[in-house]
Amino acid sequence: MKKLIIGFLVVVGLTIGLSTPITQSFSGVENVRASHQIKLHGANNVRDLGGYQTATKQKVKSRLLLRSAKLADLTAKDEQLLVRRYRLKTVVDLRTPAVIKQTPDAKIPGVQLLKDPVVSDKTMASVNRIAAVSGSKSMVKLYQSFVTTSQARHAYRQLFLQLLKAPSNRAVLWHCSAGKDRTGFGTALVLTALGVPQKTVYQDYLASNTYNKALISHQLSALKQQGVSRQAIERKKETLVVQKTYLDAAYEAADKKYGSIQGYLTKGLGLSKQNIAQLKQHYLK
Repeated sequence: MKKLIIGFLVVVGLTIGLSTPITQSFSGVENVRASHQIKLHGANNVRDLGGYQTATKQKVKSRLLLRSAKLADLTAKDEQLLVRRYRLKTVVDLRTPAVIKQTPDAKIPGVQLLKDPVVSDKTMASVNRIAAVSGSKSMVKLYQSFVTTSQARHAYRQLFLQLLKAPSNRAVLWHCSAGKDRTGFGTALVLTALGVPQKTVYQDYLASNTYNKALISHQLSALKQQGVSRQAIERKKETLVVQKTYLDAAYEAADKKYGSIQGYLTKGLGLSKQNIAQLKQHYLK
């Protein structure tokens, strides 16, 4: 664990695209943590979406829909677990091209790796410039871009296409750097498409703060030891947590442009009613 923390701190630096959050209390988060965590030695914030209940009382099937942080440091045992227990078929990497090049995912034999950047290097650089003034404003801009940019819409459509064509007994895993923002919104879209209530969607989203608590505490401590000012640390902290207002910003952008988050799925991503029905048939029981 110590080795993982040190490696994480070296990689993340001070860049939003490589950050992780700290604890934020939210009703139901502990239940999410208890029932969905996949414990790996070389990856953080890894979860199985199986077990979530829909508005029609169906449940998401287990061992098929996985979310996580980056997979660059997987151990051999981690890979064996993902392949043997979850029959992992496809990994969808949502990180920027520059970050993918810097810390590529571990290559797992028999597993397809799809590079699917939600945000361009240019957009992430713009978000980081805003973060130097206001961490929260930079995150709002980032989440709005998940809806408003053609690149993000293309990336999330590709994620859904992978889910639609996956074999019935093989898992798909999607991730970004910390598994909280691009992964968090992507997961919100998947759960919404499956009919999971919005309250549960937000609980799953905010649970990243619980899973990443230890790593982010070490990161903030490291910044303090480096002599970074209290104000700068506070601004950075705003980029390291997931907050309801961040996901709200994406939902509001979807409401404005597409009428609703469901409209974003159909009009923004081009998912048909048949596609949605196929997803439910495939991933619900």
